[in-house]
Amino acid sequence: MIDLHLRGSKQQRLIPFLASVLLTLFLFNAPVHAQTPTAAQDRVVAQNLMNDLVDSSWIKDGNGSKIVYLFFDPNCPYCHHVFDSLMKIRKDRPDLQFRWIPLGMLGSNSTAKAAAIIQAPDPLKAFMTNEKNYGFLNSDTGGGIPPAKHVDAATQTILVENLSILQGQNLYGIPVVVFQADDGKPFYFSGQRSEAQLREILAHVEAGSFGGGQPIKGKQHQ
Repeated sequence: MIDLHLRGSKQQRLIPFLASVLLTLFLFNAPVHAQTPTAAQDRVVAQNLMNDLVDSSWIKDGNGSKIVYLFFDPNCPYCHHVFDSLMKIRKDRPDLQFRWIPLGMLGSNSTAKAAAIIQAPDPLKAFMTNEKNYGFLNSDTGGGIPPAKHVDAATQTILVENLSILQGQNLYGIPVVVFQADDGKPFYFSGQRSEAQLREILAHVEAGSFGGGQPIKGKQHQ
């Protein structure tokens, strides 16, 4: 069974980036019972998220039979740390397939950076560029991909739909990770976890086609 001490948090609305960072720092230093709702509530939220993934658009990363969905913002430091850990984990877990769901919610150029990934000819390559170069742009210390100069209507629709899935469950903290667990129910958590914790959690991903949604195929011209 999954250790349900590793659960996500809920709040009534999304909050600005700085407030989100400060609140997340507080929560990760607070007692577990102060961080999370009940296990039963968490599994209901996880089921709702899984149901709503049919409306999501994501970047496919890997061909494993065990699918994990991850909501991320290109400028999110916690998302980046989780990415680094997952790349290490998958070296000995090729059965994992990650589906990265882009958002534009944190920084002033998050939407434009997410658009640069979505509108790239190869979205997975653009996503990897963003993460591997994280913090190395001259203009800022966030994601390592230059913002798109134009966000087209189709991209805007993708970002609105992806964000609405989290808003529908009153989730504010990212990354948000969702998968079908081996106890027969969907499971989710939000926020950063250590590599050891992620290994423990992802040991419980069930193989199979769950969630749905659409792969982001990219565009020939941005």
